[in-house]
Amino acid sequence: MNKAKIIGSDGKIAGTIELAENVFGVIYRKEFMNEAMKEYLRKDFKASTKTKAEVSGGGKKPWRQKGTGRARAGSIRSPLWKGGGIIFGPKPRKKENTLTKKKKQLALRQALSYLNSENKIFFTENAGFSKTKEACSWLRESFKEGNKVLLVAEKLERNFLLPFRNIPGISFIRARDLNIKEVLYKDAVIFVGKALDEISRAFEKQIKINPSTTPFDKGEKRGIENAS
Repeated sequence: MNKAKIIGSDGKIAGTIELAENVFGVIYRKEFMNEAMKEYLRKDFKASTKTKAEVSGGGKKPWRQKGTGRARAGSIRSPLWKGGGIIFGPKPRKKENTLTKKKKQLALRQALSYLNSENKIFFTENAGFSKTKEACSWLRESFKEGNKVLLVAEKLERNFLLPFRNIPGISFIRARDLNIKEVLYKDAVIFVGKALDEISRAFEKQIKINPSTTPFDKGEKRGIENAS
């Protein structure tokens, strides 16, 4: 059975908690997770240059065709001229979303399973502190200074965020917004309170809808490993 360490109010390990097998115990593939990460990081291409048709000016022929001794020219917008149009320059294009909803869900489950295999999944009942100093002391008991730690909560309330927000390497996210981009390269992911139950319930509903097939990689379909 998959288990995560419980962090007590003093910051020390206080025991373990069982994790859902269909969320934290699936077979993971690093190639698939890498493909999903590339899709998340891909952005719209915004670089743009003007072609000969888009550059201003150039309605008049600079000089007559013959008799001047200079090369023929029909427009100052010619790509051969300084300030003229650009040949085959970059143009804006939108990102093609090839990562379907089911692939996103599977990528997150594989990432959580990978982190669980590396003992990087933790749980705490409450992480509410009144001062940053208290939050630092709490983290220092279980993690090294400079570790990248992600706190996953059901709601991001002000009283929860304030003590942690100035600590380097600490980030936050709501359980409903969790994705592979946020969790994959963290040194630790701490689920706070009901966030762990929310994630488990969400994936349980999704798996029950279509338990037999899930798009896996490049059109390939494979069965989902259900909890035994």
